[in-house]
Amino acid sequence: MGQIPFLRLLIPTIGGILFCKYISPSLNLFFVGLIGLIIILFSFFTSKQKEYASRWLFGAGFMLFLFSLAIQYYQYRVEQVSYSFPQTNTSYIGEVLDLPQQKPRSVACEVQLTYPFDKKVMLYLEPDSNSFALEPGDELLVWAHIQPFKNIGNPDEFDYKRFMHNKGFSGSTFAGALNWTKTGRSSKSIKAKALRVRSKVLEVYRSFDLNNDAYSFISAITLGYKADLSDDLKDAFRASGTSHVLAVSGLHVGIIYIIIISFFSFLGRRGKTFVLKQVFVLLCLWGYVFVIGMPVSVIRAAIMLSLVSVGSILNREGLTYNTLAVAAFFILIINPFYLFDVGFQLSFVAVLSILFFQPKLSKLYTPKTNAFDYAWNLFTVSLAAQLGVFPLVFYYFGTFPTYFFITNLLVLPFIAIIIYSAVLLTFLSLLSFLNLGFIQIVYNVVVVFIQFLINTVLQIVYFFESLPFSVLEGFHISVLQVVLIFAIILSLSLFILHNRTSQLIALLVTVVLLLFTHSFSYLKEPVNQFFVYNSYSESDMGYMVNGEKIALPISTNQIVAHPTATIVLLTENSFKSKVSNEVLPVDFLVLASDNSFSVTELTTFFQPKEIVIDASIGRYSAAKIKIECEKLNIAFYDISDSGAFFVNF
Repeated sequence: MGQIPFLRLLIPTIGGILFCKYISPSLNLFFVGLIGLIIILFSFFTSKQKEYASRWLFGAGFMLFLFSLAIQYYQYRVEQVSYSFPQTNTSYIGEVLDLPQQKPRSVACEVQLTYPFDKKVMLYLEPDSNSFALEPGDELLVWAHIQPFKNIGNPDEFDYKRFMHNKGFSGSTFAGALNWTKTGRSSKSIKAKALRVRSKVLEVYRSFDLNNDAYSFISAITLGYKADLSDDLKDAFRASGTSHVLAVSGLHVGIIYIIIISFFSFLGRRGKTFVLKQVFVLLCLWGYVFVIGMPVSVIRAAIMLSLVSVGSILNREGLTYNTLAVAAFFILIINPFYLFDVGFQLSFVAVLSILFFQPKLSKLYTPKTNAFDYAWNLFTVSLAAQLGVFPLVFYYFGTFPTYFFITNLLVLPFIAIIIYSAVLLTFLSLLSFLNLGFIQIVYNVVVVFIQFLINTVLQIVYFFESLPFSVLEGFHISVLQVVLIFAIILSLSLFILHNRTSQLIALLVTVVLLLFTHSFSYLKEPVNQFFVYNSYSESDMGYMVNGEKIALPISTNQIVAHPTATIVLLTENSFKSKVSNEVLPVDFLVLASDNSFSVTELTTFFQPKEIVIDASIGRYSAAKIKIECEKLNIAFYDISDSGAFFVNF
């Protein structure tokens, strides 16, 4: 830790957050912090003879104190984002935090409530001219019932509830056109003004007359605005291993940093003007961070580059492990939930991996020319980053792009040129009021050039996506296996570098443990099931046999084949005003699609042990069915409320 002093702050901070999250969310360890303070005080009163032997006391006490402080802070932030709203419609006042996003049936706004609660919510508005015209900083008065986030409840689904919680949101609501209005006030905060600048720059981009893919691409890589990216485009970048290009990160911020440095180069490299230059650079850099909405990967890059700028004034070393630790520490102070953010984890692991592996990989080969040297550095940086992130990619996404090393070599050089061109175009558009002919000519040439560059990048990406085996899919690994894969990568690297027996033993042990965990997963008996998934648009049911999903065709009322249970599926109510002489005993009666079912009528035909209400049944009809079930003492299962339904066999 001597070379990375900020680890002394980062480790107890992360430890406190993890302890509170996974071990004891409600336990108050204030006494641990108190013990830490006592140890710190004790360290000041040790005799000079024992001063060296007890030098660890201050560090241990401080780490205990910080561990306790991290727990208290995380508990405070959890309380901040907890759902604690009235269960009826209530008046709220809040501020729009970002550009509204148009959804198929609504306009989504991130809103920071200021009355009667200080919480962040997702507000979905009825699409109209008023909701389309909203801008960051606008103050709204809303009459709505805010509801907690809820997962659908299907197997292997995206944990939307945790995702929104980690982003600091407490709930969501929908407001019709008559249930909200602008108060006429607007925020004067720096962030709101910066986001309005982003809105203006997006309007400038629209004036470039680019096609939809080109416009959404340039908006994403320069301003971090990804709302207009099509699913096909995002899938293509993901399959080709270049999805990191679409998220503004260290690569993009580094390019902007170079542009800013170049712009102020006239201030020189030493003396008072150099200090002034670095101040201007930092102001512009953090202005850019605010303009693009302060995503975590950009904050990380900005903190590290800020330390580089400060270090250049003090003649200190540039990017190091310590600057990475500093960035991580301050980001977790800003928002401890970032620790569980996939983007945060991928961003920091990628940079850590580059710092560790890239210098070692680059020494394996010495190119003869500058062109080969540039290509070799690109390759080693890309490979180093992938060595660090691929275990996390397997864990979170279950996929891995096979051609990432080629696509990154081809795509990354274009990204810098596109960003430079976008900055130039934006600058030229600001000069359009001069009505100078040569400026318009240069502007048109750059527009054609940037369209060509973007089309080239997209063609490369789509080409590699179309190749056979472009993506390896179907990986499902545990947290333990992620740790073991990281251990294998590290021990293998150390063994190659130092060729020590202890490192070889560590490598072999971790490989054996990984193989054991992998084999153990196959020893588990697969559970075969009949399932009814939570799907609002249309009924989704079938069988899960040996891990494979077999959909059940849903057309009419039918008896569902099952070896151990009697299951009847009803999709239309053909039992009205009819009488049956026999009652069919059934284990599960599944009601779907038709909102006119009456449980009282159905009991003249069926004797169900449990009624399953499919998500395709409307909420009003589902409520009536549940009331009838309670009166008739029949168990029920509402898929919309409780998630997917399973019957094992």
